[in-house]
Amino acid sequence: MAQSERARFFVKNLIRGLLWLALLVAAFVLFNHYVDIESSEFLMYLGDNAPLVYFVYFLSEIVVGIIPPEMFMVWSLELTQGRNYVLDVFLLAAISYFAGVVTYYFGRYFHTTIIYRYLRRRYLRKFEGRVSQFGGFLLFVAAVTPVPYSGICMLMGAGRYAQRKFFLITLFRLVRFAVYGYIMWRASLL
Repeated sequence: MAQSERARFFVKNLIRGLLWLALLVAAFVLFNHYVDIESSEFLMYLGDNAPLVYFVYFLSEIVVGIIPPEMFMVWSLELTQGRNYVLDVFLLAAISYFAGVVTYYFGRYFHTTIIYRYLRRRYLRKFEGRVSQFGGFLLFVAAVTPVPYSGICMLMGAGRYAQRKFFLITLFRLVRFAVYGYIMWRASLL
């Protein structure tokens, strides 16, 4: 029973992630065909300001993933001149991993603060039962699907999940970025 429930939870969230990715790829391809990015000074400014983009991405990842990582992959593909896409995807993955670590420690050491309680009540309550039910499997699912990765990391920290296991399981975040990054790159060739 527990295995089938885990499998259903994983498959449901994986399908959500793939549907989101398919929608984003379709929008990306349409955007590429119908919008002249180079005519927008604002977009070109963003493309040339990598530190700002990485900072915004880090903040987004800390605040329960407000902006999907794939949007930053699109940034790297379309708005950067002469940058290495593979390096950008690796940096985005590393930033995401680091943001997960930050939120893990935030949950671990600041779970009694008003900020944590607000985030828990507003975004994380529906996942609390899953933490005790699935443990590290929930972290794996959050690392590879659209389940809010940073939020789950925060809950894992608040629940005092073992650090070593946390650091190992959350490495799957890098796998997600490799797969999604490759798909986005292939979509850019259409």
